[in-house]
Amino acid sequence: MEQNLMIEVPDLKLVLDPNSGRILSAVRDGYELVLPAAEPFLLKLLDRNGDGTILKGSQFSRCEKTDSGFRYSENPAFPGLVFEIRIHTRDRFICFVNAVSGVPADQVLEWVDSPVIRVPGNRKLFLPLHDGLVLTDPTKRTKTAKYQYHPIGFPKRGQYYGQSYPCRCMMQYMADYADGKGIFTAAFDQAGISKAMEYDTQEDGSVRLSMQTFTDCDFGQDYVTPFEYVVTGFDGDWMNAAKIYRDWYESYAPPAKPYPKWFEESPVMVIYPVLGQGTDRGKHQLHPNCYYPYRNALPYIRQFNEKFGSSVLALLMHWEGTAPWAPPYVWPPLGGEELLAELRDGLHKDGNLLGLYASGTAWTQTSSINDYTQEERCRKEGLERFMMRGPKGEIEATICNGENLQRLGYDLCLSEEWSRQQVRGEIRKVAAFGTDYCQYFDQNHGGGQLLCYSREHHHPPVPGASQTRTMLSLMKEIRKDIESVNSEMVLGCESSAAEPFLNELQLNDARYAIVWNYGYPVPAQSFVFHGRSTCFAGNQCGISWLFRHQECPDNLLYRIAYAFNAGYFLSVTLKEDGLIHWGWGMPWEKEGPDQENVITLIRNLNRIRKQYPQYLLHGKMELPLSPMQCGKWTLKLVDRDDILDSVLDSSWSASDGSRVRILTNFLPQEQQATVGGQAVTVPPLSALVLENR
Repeated sequence: MEQNLMIEVPDLKLVLDPNSGRILSAVRDGYELVLPAAEPFLLKLLDRNGDGTILKGSQFSRCEKTDSGFRYSENPAFPGLVFEIRIHTRDRFICFVNAVSGVPADQVLEWVDSPVIRVPGNRKLFLPLHDGLVLTDPTKRTKTAKYQYHPIGFPKRGQYYGQSYPCRCMMQYMADYADGKGIFTAAFDQAGISKAMEYDTQEDGSVRLSMQTFTDCDFGQDYVTPFEYVVTGFDGDWMNAAKIYRDWYESYAPPAKPYPKWFEESPVMVIYPVLGQGTDRGKHQLHPNCYYPYRNALPYIRQFNEKFGSSVLALLMHWEGTAPWAPPYVWPPLGGEELLAELRDGLHKDGNLLGLYASGTAWTQTSSINDYTQEERCRKEGLERFMMRGPKGEIEATICNGENLQRLGYDLCLSEEWSRQQVRGEIRKVAAFGTDYCQYFDQNHGGGQLLCYSREHHHPPVPGASQTRTMLSLMKEIRKDIESVNSEMVLGCESSAAEPFLNELQLNDARYAIVWNYGYPVPAQSFVFHGRSTCFAGNQCGISWLFRHQECPDNLLYRIAYAFNAGYFLSVTLKEDGLIHWGWGMPWEKEGPDQENVITLIRNLNRIRKQYPQYLLHGKMELPLSPMQCGKWTLKLVDRDDILDSVLDSSWSASDGSRVRILTNFLPQEQQATVGGQAVTVPPLSALVLENR
């Protein structure tokens, strides 16, 4: 019987089955990190009718060990198809490249998924979802149908709710760890090719990690992965894994684009709608509220100037003159430009800024909120030809789409010039008006677009690198449009900017709170990319169904402190009369948080942000030099209680090599902590900055 194949690098010893190529074992310092994989690979073919076939390695009758890896052939359904896994080592990494040949002329290779790594379900699993997620119970996903695993693809269950990159996943790596030992797996892909950073919980509770990668192939075309998948071991936790990825990213990354000057002022984002009272689904018949006409907000903004001791960026929702949530169109503003100009000019006179939300690059046929419609225009102009399609030519929207949601419509394919012109035209109007910030790419999580399979559009019949190239080129065109109207408007997206779009989307609406639905958030986006693109604490969409607010009123203080320690700009979301609320999507009639505690915490933390921009705006998050111990605090979620540290802790370095460690106390009572064996007291609703620690 042939012996197992062993591949060893300084940080990992990998064992593969010589007869099947399956990964059997991955050992670091005597610690087993994986379970035997069921398959060596998966792939999917599509025929010309759009019907798909998923093939597994075990379905190939012949597996040959080669000098570079393994070769699979003699699949009964596709006898000429050959799959190769090529393996080599480089530094600390074991590297994999996939090659597929013999694809029949009536088939297109949609995606490949290899190497297959299977890990125990009782360890911690890091995923780059939103800003970073650590998962402690992978089986939780299987209990919620909407969030169950599906291969990324078409329609919505496979792409909007899945962990797609570059979209809801901002980076291309995963890490699984326990007891200080972990396994790191990544796609070292500089082109930002569409893929998944997914996990598939198995019947026995174990977890298959998936880096399903789309090919951009045409029918009958062979394929070789144009980058390396890498696997290695590490000591530590999610942060040590993030350091591995950051080292790789910085080995090729372009120079960071300088931030606008107003970033140095660290404005607090004050977020509010001008229509409605905190709900926006179905026929709520949203009416103007106390913030309309727009100038009505100026007295509240001035109060926040004084209370926060800071400039403010007023960030408006439901301001669009078309209809709330009617992408791609937003302009003119509700009531006309003159009304909004009163707010703009008043803000600028007081040293404040104007920001506007939009709803991304979808297409709205009809609003589910009011009587907005584009149905007749779409029919007359045949606009459906520009919308994203599935493999069978099917058309469907994924984004906030439904009779009881915000809209009914489709998704624009941004490879089509008509679609690009609609988006560019709207953003140009917003910029020409004198807007300082526009989060136009709301719903385009990470700045990405979804997946289109149309054979009539200007892209291959299956997704791949073309998706990312299309989006990046559109953003660069938009930047020139903004400059052409003598504007310096900053663009942003929902969630953190994904890796390919960092220089184009410099300020974004973080969605870290949402991942409490799965596990708990970690600031991996900041660890890897801080100083290139940043976030604000966001409108906190999703908190209404995640937290038991009245039982745990300090949860908002915790979320603010988390954002501060992650290096984000701070934000609040308002209900009526300038009152801070728990977050967006919470009806205004619900009792809100303690106003003074929230204001005091933001004032204290933002003072430190302005005092230390070399770290909290321009610096790098770093591994701590020593442990920190403190008391505990209970976060009460809808489905569980989580026991957390009562003090948040983050370490930062500046370009001159100096370091600080920031301990943040979000509670209204002082907290004790121990750092490297030394006791410290952290004042209430504030932070302690320790230099060279």
